[in-house]
Amino acid sequence: MGFGVLGIRGLLALTSVPGVFGAVVERAPGPAPVEIIERDVVIIGGGAAGSHAAVRLREDFKKSVVVVEKDVLLGGHVDTYIDKTGAPRDYGVQCYFTYDDALDFIRRPALNLTLMPGLSRAATGFEATVRNVDFTTGKELANFTAPDAMVEIGAIVAMYQVLTSKGYDKMIEPGFYNLPAGPQIPDDLLLPVGQFAAKYNVTAALAKMYESTGGGPQARDSNFLNIMTLTFLQSFSPSWMKVFFGAADLFYVQGGNQKLYDAIATLLGKDVLYSTTVTSTERTATGVKVKVRGPSGTKVIKAKKLLVAIPPTRENLAPFDLNAEETDIFAKPTYGRYGTAIVTHPKLTPGQELHNMPTSAIADPYAPFLNTAHVLTFSSYGTDTDLFSIGVSSSGSSYAAFDERAATRVAQQSLEKMALAGTLPKLGCKKLTVVEWSDHGPGGFGVTPAEMRAGWMDRMYGLQGKRSTWYTGNAIAIDFTTQLWKMNDETIKRMLAAW
Repeated sequence: MGFGVLGIRGLLALTSVPGVFGAVVERAPGPAPVEIIERDVVIIGGGAAGSHAAVRLREDFKKSVVVVEKDVLLGGHVDTYIDKTGAPRDYGVQCYFTYDDALDFIRRPALNLTLMPGLSRAATGFEATVRNVDFTTGKELANFTAPDAMVEIGAIVAMYQVLTSKGYDKMIEPGFYNLPAGPQIPDDLLLPVGQFAAKYNVTAALAKMYESTGGGPQARDSNFLNIMTLTFLQSFSPSWMKVFFGAADLFYVQGGNQKLYDAIATLLGKDVLYSTTVTSTERTATGVKVKVRGPSGTKVIKAKKLLVAIPPTRENLAPFDLNAEETDIFAKPTYGRYGTAIVTHPKLTPGQELHNMPTSAIADPYAPFLNTAHVLTFSSYGTDTDLFSIGVSSSGSSYAAFDERAATRVAQQSLEKMALAGTLPKLGCKKLTVVEWSDHGPGGFGVTPAEMRAGWMDRMYGLQGKRSTWYTGNAIAIDFTTQLWKMNDETIKRMLAAW
């Protein structure tokens, strides 16, 4: 069945609104009693890292857990939309790739899921007709010649060989536990990625890498080539490079990748608090007290350990009782914003992909980089549907300034420019419809090379275990699900060893 413009998130959100799917409950006047929850571990965030950690801790290590999740479902930016035909349309995470034994997590019998080879987004056998358009002018590039695919793959292989021959992969994958202290970090990893590529003659790899990352790592910097190599490798890791030359395989969950997190939700049951946020914390060396607020009011969670599985941004950590050391560490990073959506408009042609390609790429197709907030592609899900997926990068705009409304405005303006240039038919009064939106959070989370050299990452990792608090997630690890899970495994091992 389909859920129309509400989608799964909207439908679930309605269930918590009094009077929509149930009667309004009258309560006696006076303050409600505060429920006390006691657990071994309280986990903040039910995305890829938090959900996985909850299952591993509870099912494999017999620790009691509770997950505090602000959304109405688990999975973070792993999003599946069920269209009116019942077909799943993934618009967040498209696939999982082989990394060590990480995919065994999905295969565990308790989840009862089936892994399928390949990508999940496109219909079987569907190949879009690609039109390269400069979204700033709206004009289609008639004389554009795409880069030579074999040259690109050869350059990716060469970059992989550079990284592995120097042992850089062991320093950064799956987390940064093995990254040398700031003064000993190799100079290569602190170079802008454009300089790194030029130094090792692998510049031809960057166009494909840029397209693959979809603008995520560029969210905090308007110039893609200026991104610090260490930051860039979080979004295009050495192990992900192996996918491009056939040394690693892709899989997706049959029925949509959201099914993984729905299965986790069923398994965890009442150990997840949905639509719930942290309002305050008290953390000591012997345990934590976390006050949260959700649909049923305020609760206090008392736990031996706290696992922070959300990006440690200033906004996210505002309710936490940060000490001076933590405040200094978390004040350093800057970040942009990246989001994905399913959209529709009657003037978008099913079966087509409109690819945002700057006019300058006609002269140099190996440098298709965009330096303002942008949609990279309008990608059709097939000739049988009017749905398109988009990804929108803030490209230097601040996290707070680039919300769903700002991203939608960028997408709408792109359509309007294409219509004015005659690339698309006249739009009339019809605006772009956002069917579902997914905030992928702080894209390009990072610090400067100077701050990294001064020891920011080892100070960040040095917080692990202090005040009974541990950290995981893509802000301090490689941003691929299977690699996040292996980062979790290492973090959990260390947490249990310090128990």
